[in-house]
Amino acid sequence: MDMGENNYWHNSIQSVGTDVSFTDLLNMVAKDAEMSKFPVDRSSQLNEEMVLGGGEDILIEKSISDIETRSGAYMEDGICDGNVNFSMETSMQPEADFTRRELKFGSQLPDESIGTSCFVDSSVKCASSYCSDAISNASVSRTFSNFQLAEDGGAVDVTSHAREFHGGLIEESMRKYCEDKQTVMFEPELGMEFSSTEEAFQFYNMYSWVSGFSIRLGDNYTTKSKQRTMQEYLCQRQGNGDETKNSTTRCGCKAMMRVATNESCKWYVKKFIAEHNHDMVESCGEKKHLASHRQIDRHTKEMIRHLRENNVSLTRVNLVMGSLFGSMDKVPFSKKTLRTVCSNIAKEALVDDVQKTLQSFREKISRDPRFVFTAELDEDNRLNSLMWTSGRSRSLYQHFGDVITFDTTYETNIYKMPFGMFVGVNNHFQSVIFAGVLLTNETAANFKWAFEEFVAMMGGKAPQTILTDQSLAMTIAIKENLVNTNHRWCKWHILRKAQEALGHVHKLHSTFSDEFNKVVNHMLTPEEFEAGWEFLTKKYDLAGNPFMTRAFEVRDKWAKPYFNDIFCARMSSTQRSESANHVLKVYVPCKSSINMFVKQYTKLIDDREKADDEAEKNKSQKTSKTMFGYPIEKHASKLYTPAVFKLFKAELRKTTSYVVVANSGGICYEVMHVDYENRDAWSRVNFTITYDPQTGLYKCQCRLYEHFGIICCHIMLVMTQSGVMQIPECHIMKRWTVYARAGSCGKAGKSYAVQDDEASRTLRHKNLYMQVLDLVSAGP
Repeated sequence: MDMGENNYWHNSIQSVGTDVSFTDLLNMVAKDAEMSKFPVDRSSQLNEEMVLGGGEDILIEKSISDIETRSGAYMEDGICDGNVNFSMETSMQPEADFTRRELKFGSQLPDESIGTSCFVDSSVKCASSYCSDAISNASVSRTFSNFQLAEDGGAVDVTSHAREFHGGLIEESMRKYCEDKQTVMFEPELGMEFSSTEEAFQFYNMYSWVSGFSIRLGDNYTTKSKQRTMQEYLCQRQGNGDETKNSTTRCGCKAMMRVATNESCKWYVKKFIAEHNHDMVESCGEKKHLASHRQIDRHTKEMIRHLRENNVSLTRVNLVMGSLFGSMDKVPFSKKTLRTVCSNIAKEALVDDVQKTLQSFREKISRDPRFVFTAELDEDNRLNSLMWTSGRSRSLYQHFGDVITFDTTYETNIYKMPFGMFVGVNNHFQSVIFAGVLLTNETAANFKWAFEEFVAMMGGKAPQTILTDQSLAMTIAIKENLVNTNHRWCKWHILRKAQEALGHVHKLHSTFSDEFNKVVNHMLTPEEFEAGWEFLTKKYDLAGNPFMTRAFEVRDKWAKPYFNDIFCARMSSTQRSESANHVLKVYVPCKSSINMFVKQYTKLIDDREKADDEAEKNKSQKTSKTMFGYPIEKHASKLYTPAVFKLFKAELRKTTSYVVVANSGGICYEVMHVDYENRDAWSRVNFTITYDPQTGLYKCQCRLYEHFGIICCHIMLVMTQSGVMQIPECHIMKRWTVYARAGSCGKAGKSYAVQDDEASRTLRHKNLYMQVLDLVSAGP
């Protein structure tokens, strides 16, 4: 069906008036829903034309009448049977035998302008109201609030054959009100019939909304065969509330409606009391707080669930609902009801939490064969620790796992289990999350397990350097499990209390902050650092300050000059772990379940992988521009990734601040800062560079290459003045190059492979997604 015909049916539905029969309206809804949502059965094109064609009205009415007559005889025999099986022939096959089959329904065709549900079945053209009766007695649940029909028997595909279905009392009451505004919409009358108790409840509840009161279920009667034959619906304020100590809404109101079954197994109004002994609620805002009117439909609940899963606060969810419904006063439920729904969603997430988590891991393994997880149980077989990682993270660790940071954070799950992340940096200078771990507590035993399992997951390769906070338990675990790994403390953790401990100095001396930052972050050698620290303590009288004393005593654990010969990938703190933990709290709701935590953590990993993919694309599609045009600069622009080349140019720019003042036969050089006279007395202004002709290796006293992996500005100055055309091979650290992920330098490629079925699944998903977007954009 082309889009033009689809638009025609949408416009037809929107333009119908009160003179249009409910049957025709349902047929139009069925056709419209089919065209916009479901595939069309081309083999039934002739039948479609009969049902929806304008010139065949007489034939349609005759077919409907025939089917009603034939189906009625069968329904009279089996109408009260609790397990009804029936079948109806199409209007094109009147001679066929009428055989029984199990009743199964397909997808619903909702339209809130209609007071009942309309369903379409591939083997049924039209049906009489007897279908409604049979449905009610076939253990089929009917919900009119969101116009759906649920059945345990499953569902079948929907085609273009529309079943005739009478509009019922809800539609009739609405039309009467349109004709006479003096009548009360949905007011029950004695003898009024309903197809089910659910319809009766919804009808009376709609009447209570119009009138301004709330209803609840009352007494009922059920036979020995477990068939209900009577049901009462009461005003919410019925009763006296004597059992309540505090305030009560009960005032002895006698208003009610009683329905019972008749000989035709329909529900009819047997008793109705309209008088209330209390004031009614008038405003829409007040009505939303009545008990029977603050329900939220399942589609809205699903949206609320998605918002809460993505850490959207309750207040923001309420504002989103206001935007969806047009304004806050049009939201059909209160914030209190919304809070209750959110609470129920959180409770549901805790049910079988561990089983859901393990099931999600199984699904990840089916998509990613290299995904691994490990768990530690206590003596009572309760979860003690849990660690997991993806196949891509394991592959990236083989290239960039030489330096990692590890830090824990709290308040990420309802069990208050500390969560730790192993984080590194890739060749685009982006953070890479290698693995995550949930621990019961931060003891040495738990950290030992975590470090041991992490190394095992990564193929037995331990990192060269690890940066953590000054936790004693971590220090003990690293000494025992990572024997050959250099352990350094995070500089940020050491100095985070500096503002509090030295606040009085900041207020009295405006120059202290800049000088303190210079000593802590820019000193290159131990001698330079110690001289600068001594200068600060004397100038600002901090010799006896406890903070300055403790920080200086452990300087070899955090100050960069004391481990500048240890490769740290330009990291001197766990800032990357801290940043990742901070971002994680944006993804993960506070006090989430374990399975929800894993689900949201996966989203963080996916975002990091997307950023990595984009950087890889830019690496191959963009060309970095040089600044000075030196041969080594041109070589570096092709060798390094754009992010690393930017840092290379920053060092190259610094060469303009130095000059070569001594050259000992091309083996030893000395460079000096051009503005050495204005530099601080304790600041180093000259550096010695040695050169080994056999290996081509340059060594500088600043040790930047050993610490960062990029040659320093002092070596660059010597190379440019010596006419070096390319960066020596011994000074090229592969992890920073465009070939970092290749099997050999000079040949680009990734070490991890995407499975064919995964690539095919991703492609199919993308194509289907784009087609759906096109359909949605096309509109009605």
